[in-house]
Amino acid sequence: MDTKFFNKWFKGLNDGLEKMDTEECSRLFSKCAQQCACDALKYFYRDLFSECNGNLDKFFLQVNEQNELAGKVIEPGKVYELIFTKCGCPLYTEAEIKSSKLCECSRQSMIYVFQTLVPDRKFRIESIETILSGNNRCCYRIIFE
Repeated sequence: MDTKFFNKWFKGLNDGLEKMDTEECSRLFSKCAQQCACDALKYFYRDLFSECNGNLDKFFLQVNEQNELAGKVIEPGKVYELIFTKCGCPLYTEAEIKSSKLCECSRQSMIYVFQTLVPDRKFRIESIETILSGNNRCCYRIIFE
């Protein structure tokens, strides 16, 4: 298949995403995000979490030493933020998907990673701001029960 086909296909995907609600995007991206997280992402977070001996406060502070990534402890042991200063998703950077609905894939990826890191704790992840929504960074809040 040629580039022209893929350009049209990705434009159709972008247009379709714009018509989906949050629940539909969550279902669509949950498996895709898991595959994406299974690459280097899951291992990066796992190794960092291991270095911090499973301490979430230390983990999020340690994240600050990474390029284009920051972590914040909002409420120790309970509420944290992950902040990305650049969108690294190839669907955005290479396929030029510009729909902010694509950011649900990032949220789903983080859900998968944190379920792997702390399987015994319940949590939810909220999207606070995203680059594809017109902000200069992506910020996700992770709230543990």
